[in-house]
Amino acid sequence: MDTLQNFTIPERDSGEWPTQPASPPWRIIVPTAIVCYLTLVQLLRFRALRAIERKYAAYMADPYKLNYRQAAEIMRLHQLFDTPFLFYFGTQWALVKSYGMSTGTPLLVRTRQLCDPARVGRRAEDTAILLVELLVGDLDSERGRRAMARLNWMHERYASRIVRGDYVHTLALFVLEPARWIDRYDWRPLTRLEKVAYFVYWRELARRMGFEELVPETLEALEQWKQDYEAKHMYFIPENRMVAESTVELFLRGVPESLHGLMRTLFVSFIDEKPVRDALGFPDPPLWASALTAGFFRLRGFVLRYFFLPRLAPMDPLAQPAKDGRIYRSPRFVGFEPWYVADTWYNRVLLWLTSGGKAAPGGKYQGRGYLPEELGPAEFEKLGKEEVLKRAEAMKEHAIPEKDAPIGSGCPFSFGF
Repeated sequence: MDTLQNFTIPERDSGEWPTQPASPPWRIIVPTAIVCYLTLVQLLRFRALRAIERKYAAYMADPYKLNYRQAAEIMRLHQLFDTPFLFYFGTQWALVKSYGMSTGTPLLVRTRQLCDPARVGRRAEDTAILLVELLVGDLDSERGRRAMARLNWMHERYASRIVRGDYVHTLALFVLEPARWIDRYDWRPLTRLEKVAYFVYWRELARRMGFEELVPETLEALEQWKQDYEAKHMYFIPENRMVAESTVELFLRGVPESLHGLMRTLFVSFIDEKPVRDALGFPDPPLWASALTAGFFRLRGFVLRYFFLPRLAPMDPLAQPAKDGRIYRSPRFVGFEPWYVADTWYNRVLLWLTSGGKAAPGGKYQGRGYLPEELGPAEFEKLGKEEVLKRAEAMKEHAIPEKDAPIGSGCPFSFGF
């Protein structure tokens, strides 16, 4: 009873429910931030593409009317801003596929440029440098004209042994293969405007190399020409396998030996066209390898599309001139060997980190940079300079006067909504 008497009923609050503890702020802030970020990704993802299409709206119906300067501005959207990784990856595989042509590899074997382990690295880097000079740089600049003249000079050393159809086939691979990789695996496919612009630009390169009359008039005709040419000339000969194997070994240089078998299988899985594999002498890859590589690229494209903001600035792989007048590559864009990279402590540390301690600038890699008129095999380095410079001067006649190219001027990455 004493217990009952001492028990008191608590007073009820007048109409108020007991207050709940306040939710932590992060429960609201974090989801809101995520939603805002993903919304921003969707708003900005196609911003650059919409801007370039508005700028060239007059050419959407017939992009073949573009001149090469306008084409250069359009193609640099996917080269340097939207899809650079798969663009350059596809360009690499265009070169690999060219080794399946029975008309071209015997010459490569005889010159040993792609079969000698001591030469193949420099050949790969020189090829990459020339492509960047011609595709990313200004084709009408002094530097661009020298690179074009040097390429022509080197080809003329073997003119009697190069089948002219191979020029067109290599051009077709460079035009079509990057687009095929991007369309299949990147976060967005290329538009017709971008594909035709890239073709228009390569057709200008063909004009300056002297085989424009062999190039079909349209992108569709080029693809058909490529298929017909491969049906005649893409078949296995031992030289194809020799060049392809040398390329595989180059790719495997930085890979631990214990992983060579796995990486070789993945390398072959990138070549997803059986006629090309057969011509190179490679076996069909196992299903797991093809599924793994395709799955990786598709996942990458999905993640970029929905979860990553576009680049803040375009990629800039073009080597930079220095005070001594020579041109020096950035170690960030070295493929296999650090040719023409300045021998500085910063470059040494960066290359040591990226190569696992296996590469350093200087020494045989010529840390003194390069000039376009010196590029090519070591035996040609000091040859043909005067002739190349004269030809570069004569190439001024190919340039379009600024007044004839009113569209396409200005910064191609000043994009708006």
